Amino acid sequence: MTYSFACPVPCNYEIKVDAKNGDDAINKIIMAGAIRCRNIKNRCHCEKANHNMPPIKEEQLRNIVQLCMKEECDISN
Repeated sequence: MTYSFACPVPCNYEIKVDAKNGDDAINKIIMAGAIRCRNIKNRCHCEKANHNMPPIKEEQLRNIVQLCMKEECDISN
């Protein structure tokens, strides 16, 4: 199954992963840099959110990813 995630405004960073289930997708999305300007484990500069925001706890990051990720359906079947 394919899952997608777009970082919240003002960022436009998008991530797509293939995962077995929702938990696997959350982990893969976080490791791919979800909310990278505030991700403690995978912190990167964000071109859109150019202010220095503090990192957020992993539990909060997981909750945000879970809330915002979308499961993409394969309509070819």
